[in-house]
Amino acid sequence: MEIKKKLKKINFSKLIRISDTPHSISLGFSIGVFASFTPLIGVHIILAILLSWILKANYFSSVLGTFIGTPLTYPFIWFASLYVGNIFIPIEDFNLIELGESSFYSLEILSNIKPLIPSFLIGGLLVGLISAFLSYFFVKKSIIFYRNKKRLREEISND
Repeated sequence: MEIKKKLKKINFSKLIRISDTPHSISLGFSIGVFASFTPLIGVHIILAILLSWILKANYFSSVLGTFIGTPLTYPFIWFASLYVGNIFIPIEDFNLIELGESSFYSLEILSNIKPLIPSFLIGGLLVGLISAFLSYFFVKKSIIFYRNKKRLREEISND
C-alpha cells in the first residue's frame, strides 16, 4: 500500500473512531477545513481549536480537518481563493501567471502579493465556507455509516 493512502486511511480511521457525536466530530472537521482555507498560514490549528471551542465542536477532529491544507493542496486552495476573491474585490491588472513567475526566494514576491491580500482573504473565507459545508455532510454521513456497520457486525457476532 502506498504511504499516502496509508496516511489517509489512518487519519480517517482516527476520525470515525473519536468518541463523540457525529455532529460534533463533523462540525469540528469542517471547522478545520475552513481554517485551512484562510490565508492565515501558521495559525490554522490555533484558529480551528478556537472556533471549535466557540462552537462546541470536537477539538481533535478540527485539527485533523486542518490537514486538508498541505504543500500539495495549497496551490489549488490559493488559486481558488484568489479567483473567487477577484470576483468580489477585483484586483487591477490581476495576472496570476506573472505572480507565479516571480521568485519565491526574493523580496519581489512581497510587492506582488500585497495588493492581493483583500481578495485572497475574502476568497479564502468563501471557498472555505463552501468546502466546510460540504465536508460536514460527507464526514457526518461517513461516521454514521461506519458506526452502523460496526454495530451490525457486533450484533451478528453476538448472536
